[in-house]
Amino acid sequence: MVENTLKPMYLAGVDEAGRGPVLGPLVVAGVVLHQDDLPALVDNGLADSKLVSKIKREELYREILSKVIDYKVVVIEAIDIDTQRAKAINLNKIELNSFVDVLQTMKKWSKAYVDACDRNAEKFQLTLQNTVNTNIVAEHFADQKYPVVSAASIIAKVIRDREIEKYHKEYGVDFGSGYSHDAKTNQFLNDYIAKYGKLPLVARKSWETSRKAIETFEQANIDEYFSNAE
Repeated sequence: MVENTLKPMYLAGVDEAGRGPVLGPLVVAGVVLHQDDLPALVDNGLADSKLVSKIKREELYREILSKVIDYKVVVIEAIDIDTQRAKAINLNKIELNSFVDVLQTMKKWSKAYVDACDRNAEKFQLTLQNTVNTNIVAEHFADQKYPVVSAASIIAKVIRDREIEKYHKEYGVDFGSGYSHDAKTNQFLNDYIAKYGKLPLVARKSWETSRKAIETFEQANIDEYFSNAE
């Protein structure tokens, strides 16, 4: 464990985008900003990415990157999430490992704030402190409390959105956000399975939404087989 000895003027923030969707990657982003640059970003509308419009997020994204001392992004594709979960590595552990990677890669920061991805924020914080640095604060809703985490959330969200847009072009269809509550997402899954008899590579196969979609398709085929047999 290495202790930083720099003065507390360079702050790190880490957040993720895409934890829950059935389609697309999980993106973890970290930024290091001078604390004096944060007020101007806030004045320009910096907030948790979920509270900011897409156009504004793109504007803030460019402004944040023009001010960062350092930053790091980890993109974990659906197939990688499934592979790790098949090895009994749950989503919390996947995120934790990515947060550690981001914090250890970024330089110069003297204090870090992260959005806790475990129900037990204190446990999550202690793990990071024991692994990376003692000067780390992990809290739920940190992206709404600390501007430096809001900045990280903007970076993560913009990059994930861009990845989703790439997949829209690759598959030739706008399948929406990739979340299971999105009608476009569910329609895309059902149409793809009906056409190819399997899930697309962009889908997280270990998700309940994916399993149900496959089960529905297989049951429909069984029902059709017996119906035709009669």
